[in-house]
Amino acid sequence: MNRLCKLRHLHLPGLTPYLRASAIQDYLVRTHLDHKAAQSTSPPLRPVLLTFQTPPTYTCGRREVGTLSDSQIAHLRAGGKAEFYEALRGGQTTFHGPGQLTAYLTLSLQQHGLNTRTHVKMLEDSVIGTCKYYGLSTHTTENPGVWIGSQPDDQKIASVGVHLRRHIASHGIGLNVSVDLSWFDRIVACGLVGKRATNLEKEWTAHYGGAEQQMSAHQPQPGKGPDSPSPFHTPMSLTSVAGIFSRNVATLLSGVDSQIVDSVTEAELWPRRSESLAK
Repeated sequence: MNRLCKLRHLHLPGLTPYLRASAIQDYLVRTHLDHKAAQSTSPPLRPVLLTFQTPPTYTCGRREVGTLSDSQIAHLRAGGKAEFYEALRGGQTTFHGPGQLTAYLTLSLQQHGLNTRTHVKMLEDSVIGTCKYYGLSTHTTENPGVWIGSQPDDQKIASVGVHLRRHIASHGIGLNVSVDLSWFDRIVACGLVGKRATNLEKEWTAHYGGAEQQMSAHQPQPGKGPDSPSPFHTPMSLTSVAGIFSRNVATLLSGVDSQIVDSVTEAELWPRRSESLAK
């Protein structure tokens, strides 16, 4: 890719049903696969970052598809308070819900000089850069995802799970921003007994005390890079975190303009669906 392209970012406000977000992602993957199969001479398709939060939802990774018992699924559904779906991504059972930023990145690995390992690392590094923007130091370990704190007492702040089909990547990360952590009591993080989840707001408060006076006095200055530490940035909304994450992805993704992220609407990405829904 000689000419830099721009990352397209679709952020869905409010709560988005998991199946709706999955349908958008499936469409994007299919578009990439069709473009590849046609061996088109037209320019490569641009990467798309889809960010959203769902109602309480548990999903299992492809290794667990068909292996959970009815009683296990009933436990996850919590008496109808949560949904459960099987997903094609890697990883084990995880939680998505209010206060968690789910970010699905659809792209061609080949077009951006990536393989599975470097793609996952890019996603994890984008999470680390996002946390750094809020003044929090996070890291990766031999276990998947992004963690905060010192081993062996570190806690998981973001999960990662991707799916590949003919070098087209989909799915991505779940970054806990303000999510109710009690939902994670129903699962074992990464299959690691004794490990617990945490979120950005909890860790920010633990580090900086949540003093509103400090926050108002230390607003981040315009023009700072996406990974510039700004521990007093407020508000820590899903929309603002999604914006910081998208800028980190654009910065780390080869062949992509790091200066500009194109914010797009669902209608721009999938006009036929939007037309059918309007009828």
